[in-house]
Amino acid sequence: MKREKPNGAFNLFFLADRAVIPTSGKTPSRYTVSIEPVQVFDWHDKAALAAAIEKQLAIGIPQIPELNDKELIFDQDGQPNGLKNPVEPNYAGVSTWDELERKSIYFSVQRFPSGYLVDSWKRAADGKWSEEQSLELRLPASVGVSGLVDAIWAHLQTRKDLPGVVTDINQPKTARGA
Repeated sequence: MKREKPNGAFNLFFLADRAVIPTSGKTPSRYTVSIEPVQVFDWHDKAALAAAIEKQLAIGIPQIPELNDKELIFDQDGQPNGLKNPVEPNYAGVSTWDELERKSIYFSVQRFPSGYLVDSWKRAADGKWSEEQSLELRLPASVGVSGLVDAIWAHLQTRKDLPGVVTDINQPKTARGA
């Protein structure tokens, strides 16, 4: 049996006042990194969230040239584990990756011919993302972007750990920094 390959993938970062979706580019070595273009939008507007996801899925996973080792961070096994200068913090309005983790809820979305895989992670004691997932959801392709958005939206409503946001996301921007 042949394993399905994703035909769309992106990371999605929800902060108190915005959401950030960088493009996921794939290198010849088959690892992905976040690249420009990056979308920044008001996620409190569900239609804006849907439009951003639709646009990102249309981009797909572009092939990019192999990155220079000087641009990469490597894990303990010597595998690429990210960029030394990732694009996300700048667009998120934070100065470091750690600050991004403390101020955002992170989702990973992959689209396969048969459907979507949506993951999100809990918050650890230090305020950064945990290794423990808060959501692992498989959706059939038939739900389309609207079903994908509904699932993300529903999960966001269960989260109480986004700094600076009231717990009812249907109340637009009423508690900045509260």
